[in-house]
Amino acid sequence: MDNYLFYDCVHRGTSNYCSIIQAWGFFIVFTRGERFMTSTIDQYALETTWSTRLTDDIILESIQGSIPKEMESIILGAITNLNNHKYIEDKEIFIKLFSLILKNNVNKPIQAIATQIGFSAGMKDAPLAFEWGMFLLKECKNSGLYTFNYIDNELHVRPNFTLDIKTKQRLAKLQYLPPMKANPIKWTNNENGGWFWESKHLILGSKFNRHDEPLNYDAINKLQSIAWEIDPDTYLFEQQTNHMVNKKQFLKVINEYLGTHFYFVWRYDSRGRSYSSGYDINLQSNEYGKSLLSLHNKEVITELPNLYIAIANHAGKDKLTWDERVDWVSKQDISKISWEEPILGRKAIRALKDTTEGKPTGYVMSLDATSSGIQIMAVLSGCKKTAKLVNCIDSTTRYDLYTEIVEMMNQKLSKPVFRKIIKQVAMTHFYNSRATPKALLSTTELKVFYEVMEGLLPGAEDVMNAVNNCWDSNATYHSWIMPDGHTVYIPIIEGINGVYTDSELGDIPLRWYHQTKSDNFRSLCPNVIHSIDGYIAREMIRRCDFQLSHVHDCFVFNPNYLQKVTKTYREIMAEIAKSNLLNDILKQITGNSSLQITKASPDLDLAILNSSYMLS
Repeated sequence: MDNYLFYDCVHRGTSNYCSIIQAWGFFIVFTRGERFMTSTIDQYALETTWSTRLTDDIILESIQGSIPKEMESIILGAITNLNNHKYIEDKEIFIKLFSLILKNNVNKPIQAIATQIGFSAGMKDAPLAFEWGMFLLKECKNSGLYTFNYIDNELHVRPNFTLDIKTKQRLAKLQYLPPMKANPIKWTNNENGGWFWESKHLILGSKFNRHDEPLNYDAINKLQSIAWEIDPDTYLFEQQTNHMVNKKQFLKVINEYLGTHFYFVWRYDSRGRSYSSGYDINLQSNEYGKSLLSLHNKEVITELPNLYIAIANHAGKDKLTWDERVDWVSKQDISKISWEEPILGRKAIRALKDTTEGKPTGYVMSLDATSSGIQIMAVLSGCKKTAKLVNCIDSTTRYDLYTEIVEMMNQKLSKPVFRKIIKQVAMTHFYNSRATPKALLSTTELKVFYEVMEGLLPGAEDVMNAVNNCWDSNATYHSWIMPDGHTVYIPIIEGINGVYTDSELGDIPLRWYHQTKSDNFRSLCPNVIHSIDGYIAREMIRRCDFQLSHVHDCFVFNPNYLQKVTKTYREIMAEIAKSNLLNDILKQITGNSSLQITKASPDLDLAILNSSYMLS
């Protein structure tokens, strides 16, 4: 039985699911095996136990038969009077009101509660939703369900009831869903992939980002097909270092996945950058979280020098050449290495032990692009000067851009600046930030920084200025289609402040977000660069015939494939350098078919193919 069919059958609810299992159980087991059947059932059970979508149902179950008749009459009567258009059934609004008020048993700002109630009644516009919700809350204030109170001069809604212990325990289990125990549903449109029961749009973020235009599905489905597992040695011997997570919840999730394999659901942001879903277990994690993850489908590492390179990287030797890193590790007493990333370093040493014993391993190394945003700007501009400093050309030298900037700045300053600070400043500069450079540098340092950047990276400066000039102040969004057919859609969103004046409750400060026109051009350049970054990642996933994952410009893979990964990256970047990608994007943004930005050099692509350290 195909996952698609199974999904279609069970998506509507538990009762449908049970009947399908009874009717199709033998067929599933016969065709896919017992393991598939078990993992599918486990996954469906997990989603229908942990998903936050269950909140309303759990609260409804808890309050049924316990709501005072007078309270029910007041609230339902007010809803019936206000719900004139009947876009949504009165009962659904009734349930949502109780759910919003009672969950978490805490005071909640009136704007949040009122707006969500309005949306539940079918209001599409946030101010209208708030107004509708306020009417309802005021009409129902004598029901006894809640009380209005002020906290720090802000109006809140305080529940007068508390849910029973059993209900609180059930609600406490709900969370962002962890990875899947079965193969995720393949995406074939923008709404039908990922989980079995949970339903989310392929595009992350607010409703403003969502659209039905074509997205790329093959790369994201390939990412979803990679099976992962928890590394038991990391779990047993290393300390959890993320102090921001709930330790109890984290252990619950980890214990759920120990000894089994799992898959990530992947989704896009509005620019086309892809993200793995899973709050407690995720590729976008800290060092400990990354070390927890190993490939389920293991391989014997046959390219030992590549593993040495990974070990050197974890020891902070990533600025050395490839040969220097291999040579450095070969001379070390591995028990005495001083690690920059100790948890990942120790995991790499365990992989080395497995390798020397001929054992397959799920260990993955990672390689980042050296200043990926500026690399992209270099290849778009054809500027060899810019390209050289971010390792797009020259196969013999491993440049560190931020060190180069620091050295040039310090030649002109009486007091030295430091690489860590300059890295933050430089990264944000080409994303049109003025606040970060100003906050981190003095007036004199800032002046010198801009002088150095203009002389050191002319290609990047040219791209930034060209994109900035294409901003359309009359547009409410900008959109363009990438070479692989993926639609980038960037709505222009601004916050507005307002005040709702009520004769009884007084002035209520409000803040809304809406899609609008704007003169603020600063977001366009980073969005264009990030859309190309996302495209490069998708191309990498498509072209590599082995297990390759990524976190933006950081690629994750078995060490055997280091040379293939770096070669594929060079080929993609050379193709972009040879193409008219920037012109194509800017023509779509502006609607000006005659727009033409000339490249500084027509043959940068040839130099890129001979480089060594674009990913290093």
